[in-house]
Amino acid sequence: MKYSALFPVVIIISLQVLLVPVEGATIHGAIYNWENLEPLPKAVVIINTTPEQRLVTEDGTYSFNLSPGNYQIKAYYYKEGKLKLYAEENVTIEREGEYVHDIILFPPLQISVEEPKVEFPTVESPDHTVEVAAVVITAGTAVLLLLLLFLIKKRTKKVKGLKEKKESEEELPDDLIEVIEILRKEEGRITQKELRKRLGYSEAKVSLIVADLERRGIVEKVKKGRGNIIFLREL
Repeated sequence: MKYSALFPVVIIISLQVLLVPVEGATIHGAIYNWENLEPLPKAVVIINTTPEQRLVTEDGTYSFNLSPGNYQIKAYYYKEGKLKLYAEENVTIEREGEYVHDIILFPPLQISVEEPKVEFPTVESPDHTVEVAAVVITAGTAVLLLLLLFLIKKRTKKVKGLKEKKESEEELPDDLIEVIEILRKEEGRITQKELRKRLGYSEAKVSLIVADLERRGIVEKVKKGRGNIIFLREL
C-alpha cells in the first residue's frame, strides 16, 4: 500500500483523538462575610491556574474548571474602592469530579495584601447646567454645616463613651483586662492558640476567659478550621 493511500486514514484517526472529551474537575462554593456569614456579591475570586482564572461573583458564589493539582484561591471584597475583606486558601484536586469549597472573608491584617487590578463598570454622569451647579454648591454648603454640627456632637458622645468604657474596664478582673490589652496591640484580632501562648494559662482557663468576654459583649469568637479567631468588638 502506498503512503498516499494511508494519508486519509491518518487524518481520520487524528481527528478522533482530538475530539475525545478531556475530563476535568469542577470546584465551586460560596464567598461569606465573617460578620454574618452571608454570601458576598461582587467579590473578586482568583485561582492560580495557567492561564489565571478570575471572576466577580453575582450572588456570592463561584465556580472554576480545573485539572488535578495543587492550587491557591484568593478572594477580595471591596467597598467604596477600598479592600475590606480578604482570604487566601490552598486546595488540592486529586481526581476528576466535583469539589465544594466555601470561603470566609476576614478583615485583612496589617501585612500587605497584593491586590489584583479589577475594573468595575462605571456609570457616566450627565452634564449639568450652570444653574444646577449653583444649586448643588448651595446645597453642598448647607450639608457641610450640618456635617460639622454632627461631627461635633459625635465627638462629644465618643469622648463620653470612652470615659464610660474606661470606667467599666477598671471594674473587670485583671485576666480579662490583660486579654483586652493583647487584642488592642494586635489590632483587635488574634487566634485563640496564640492568645494562650501569650497568657501562659491552661487551655481551659483561656476558654473560660474568652467565654466571659463574649458574654460581656467585648469580643467575638469565630470558628476557623480547627481553631478559633478572637475579635475585639471595639478598639
